[in-house]
Amino acid sequence: MNHLIAKTKDKNDNYFKVISDKEIFQLPDDLGNPKDYDSNYKLEDDEWFVIEGFSQKSYCIEFLKKNFNSTEYNQISKNNYNKIQFLCSIQNDIYYFQKVTPSQLIEKKFLSLSTAPSIIENKPIIIIKTFPDAIYKKSEDTMFFKNLSAIFTIFKGIDVLYREATQKETEDFLENDFIELKDNYGVNKIKKTNRKRIAIAMDTLKYFNQQDKTKIFQYIKEYCNDLEFNEKKAKFKIGTENELKQLLYGIEQRYYTTPLWNEKRLANSIVKLKST
Repeated sequence: MNHLIAKTKDKNDNYFKVISDKEIFQLPDDLGNPKDYDSNYKLEDDEWFVIEGFSQKSYCIEFLKKNFNSTEYNQISKNNYNKIQFLCSIQNDIYYFQKVTPSQLIEKKFLSLSTAPSIIENKPIIIIKTFPDAIYKKSEDTMFFKNLSAIFTIFKGIDVLYREATQKETEDFLENDFIELKDNYGVNKIKKTNRKRIAIAMDTLKYFNQQDKTKIFQYIKEYCNDLEFNEKKAKFKIGTENELKQLLYGIEQRYYTTPLWNEKRLANSIVKLKST
C-alpha cells in the first residue's frame, strides 16, 4: 500500500499520515547510470547522484532505518499544514522525498477543473513537483538526488559532503606567495561557492612542486587575460570574487582549447577518465 507521510517543523520530530493508496511520484527511468556525489561534477539532465549504504551514514534519518508501519502515525491535522517541512511518499518500498517551502503551500481561492468544475475557497494546497528531491531505495540502501542543497533540511548533516574551506584555510590560501590582494578584498568578502573552490584548490596545490606551479601560472595567464599578473613579483592581483574564481579554475586546469576552430572554453564540471 502507498502512503504519503509529512514531517513537521517542531522539536518532537513528528511524522503524520496525509493520505494512503495514492501514487504521488513515478520512478524516473534514468536512475541506471548514477554518479557518486562529487561537488566538482555538474549532472547531465538524465543523471542522478547516488549515495550507497545510506542507512549507515551519520546524516541518515531514523525514519529510514526502521521498517515502516503506517499504524504508528496519526493523521495530520489542519493546524499542522503550515508546519510541514517535507513530504515522503512510500511506494513499493521506495521512498520519495520532497522538501516543502512556503512558496509551495498556497492558501487561495482556485478553480478545480474536472468533470464537475468547482470553486475551492481558500483551501491550502501544496504544489507537487514533477520529480522528487530525493529517492531512497530501501531494498538497495541507496539514495538518489540531483541537488544537494535541496535536501539539507531533510537530512541534517548531509552538507558535510559540500565542504567549504574553513576561515583558517581561506586565510592560509590567500597568504600564498602567488596572490596579492587589492581593493580591500579579503577573507571576509569570500562567499560560500569560492570557499568550496578554495578547499578543492588547496588539496590540488599539495601535489604541485615549484616547476608545476610555474607551468600553471603560465596556463592561467594564457586563458585569463583580464586577470592582472605582476611579472616581477610573480603574483596574481585579486580584488573581486570573479577574479578569485578565475584563479581557482586555473589551478584546477578547467580551461581548454578545442582541437577544431581553436576555441578557448571553460569546463563547468570535470570527470576523470580511466587510463587505457
